Amino acid sequence: MSRAHLSILAVVVTWAGSFSVIKAALDDGVAAIDIAILRYAVAVPGFAFILWRARGLPGLTRRDAYRVVAAGALVVVGYHLFLNFGTRHTTSGIAALVVALAPGLTVVLAAVAGLERIRLRHVLGLSLAFAGVLVVVALGSGQSLSFGSAQGPLLVLGAAVSFALYNVVLKPLLGRYDLLALTAATSLIGSIAFVPLVRGSTVDVVADPSPAIAAAILYLGILATLLGYIAWNYGLRGLGPTRAVTYAYAIPPLAVIFGAIFLGEPITAWIVLG
Repeated sequence: MSRAHLSILAVVVTWAGSFSVIKAALDDGVAAIDIAILRYAVAVPGFAFILWRARGLPGLTRRDAYRVVAAGALVVVGYHLFLNFGTRHTTSGIAALVVALAPGLTVVLAAVAGLERIRLRHVLGLSLAFAGVLVVVALGSGQSLSFGSAQGPLLVLGAAVSFALYNVVLKPLLGRYDLLALTAATSLIGSIAFVPLVRGSTVDVVADPSPAIAAAILYLGILATLLGYIAWNYGLRGLGPTRAVTYAYAIPPLAVIFGAIFLGEPITAWIVLG
């Protein structure tokens, strides 16, 4: 197996595990906002170095800069806050399955923006994807549908929408700038947007973290965020987008399995079907 395949496979396993890590940190009392802030605080030096090595984004126009700023706010602040707040009210496995709707939402939003054409096969695929999420939200927990049971998945759906919007906003820039440099730039901008959200509890986590919390933050910041994006970019260059993205479909089932193994989360028949 080539290094590109191994790189993508490592990223998939790491990203699948991040759902359980987030849920465990939430269960240990770390606030959803603090997990997101500290995750990127750990990764910021690495992203700054990447952007410096790439010499920034040469030729960046004002219009493109607006897109980079919007993309950074969406993929860092929007995605992670919706994901963390939603995961607090559901299982890590269900959160991963809802987030998996992001590619389908990207197709829909790209079509609305005039960047893509939706064909019959897209309609069929999207219908199946939305039906799967509906099954997970309504029946996946094994409980009767209520606001309490749906609150978490619906919040996580906001993360999927944020990521889809990020893809649509950034798409016109992909042919003009280096992908890893764009990722570093959007990550740094999103991290700056977190600064006003730093609170006393954020400082408390940094000042006196338990070994488990410290390990969770380092896992999310270094492995899942900084090294995850670098490895994904490396695999993307070696395999191409179409082949690389097929690996991503393994993330939701792996996340469900990890949640069952490490957190004791139930795997119901409805989750399997969804």
